[in-house]
Amino acid sequence: MQLRTGSININRLDPTAEEQTDGVLVVWRARSSRGSVIVGWYKNATVFRKLQAPLQGRWFQRRGKTISPEWIIKANSADSFLVPPDQRFFTVPVSNKGFGSRTFVSFLDSNRREVADFKERLLQYITEAEAGHYPSPKRGSTPQVDQTPKLLIERAAIDSAARYYGDRGYDVVSVEKENVGYDLEATCGGEILLIEVKGTAHHDGGVTVNLSPNEYRKSKSTRRRYRICIVTAALSTPTVNDFLWDSEECAWTDENTGKRLSVVEVISVDMTIT
Repeated sequence: MQLRTGSININRLDPTAEEQTDGVLVVWRARSSRGSVIVGWYKNATVFRKLQAPLQGRWFQRRGKTISPEWIIKANSADSFLVPPDQRFFTVPVSNKGFGSRTFVSFLDSNRREVADFKERLLQYITEAEAGHYPSPKRGSTPQVDQTPKLLIERAAIDSAARYYGDRGYDVVSVEKENVGYDLEATCGGEILLIEVKGTAHHDGGVTVNLSPNEYRKSKSTRRRYRICIVTAALSTPTVNDFLWDSEECAWTDENTGKRLSVVEVISVDMTIT
């Protein structure tokens, strides 16, 4: 527990108290991503005016140091309740007047209506939580992403690429759902091309597309048969840019236009909770 002065004004709890006062409900709160939340409470607690000397045998390690903490509140374990971490949704409006916004200790003794309402809700929450019933958090709003334009572009690009190769005498089969590292297989005689299709609504200038790790690996292992087919202006005037690997130039080149792909490898990382 953090105190600015090392003491608690227990006379706000009991005007006749001297060095301690008993029978107090102490509610603990802590910072979280949701704000300040209730994490537990002591019932029938004893609150002391000043910090007490460390108890023998009570210590913990922090940053390599052994710490024997002072204390100022005590309660029986039977009167203590800890809210499970995944159920800590009851928030305290600490920034509001009357809720201890400038101190680590809140007495909630203000006569403001919102403080009285909060105390009523808090006592009801304590009763329900001790019975095993926790209120669900109020769910925030999340943006709804419209996938329709993206799907239309992808479909138009696939159709344009299939027509492009079909017009050149290839039999084209879609393998989009098979996760093989490309979208289409085009066969003509004994030749089989593996075609990855990328679509964009933009025209040629400055267009950037991305290959997934699986697609990139496939493009390197089957370069002689692999094609990167970029369809620009897919929803208006689709233009097929057909790139194949030029082993002499070590570049992906469109034989029809002479355009090349500038390739930048992007590094990513895998993160594992340990």
